Amino acid sequence: MTETSADLTGFLEAAGRSLADAQGALAGEVADVPAAVAISEAELEVKATVDASAGALVLQPVTSQDARQGAITPGMLSTVRIRYVAVTEDTLAAPSAQPTLSQDVVIEQVQGREDVAALDKILGGLTYQAVFVPTTQRWLVTARDPEQRLVREVVVPDAKG
Repeated sequence: MTETSADLTGFLEAAGRSLADAQGALAGEVADVPAAVAISEAELEVKATVDASAGALVLQPVTSQDARQGAITPGMLSTVRIRYVAVTEDTLAAPSAQPTLSQDVVIEQVQGREDVAALDKILGGLTYQAVFVPTTQRWLVTARDPEQRLVREVVVPDAKG
């Protein structure tokens, strides 16, 4: 077998840096290209033997030459599969994209609307959920009846006043 080996943690870090470098190379010098445009998913699969050495897992890659020469026992061969998935910018809101209103304030605004108050009385109580959407700087508020059916959906701008 080959004499090249790497601890699993170091291998994963190097693979992550390599993917980040590839991501940057694909985007080139184009400004404001979201990373998800270049690579949204990637998978790396390595055939190796895995040993425990000094409290760390060590990968020893297996080459096709090793396989042809019978230098490995098939039962000792492991497949290490690493899957990378890009995260959209919406899930990581910058401080400037944080809401100015609180969830409670937005729900109170919707509860105070005449149409929603009437539905609340007729249906015997509604439950509310408010979700902030950073890309549009708005709240999406949903109202559900006691049977959890959606009865009203309201978009509220995130602005005080």
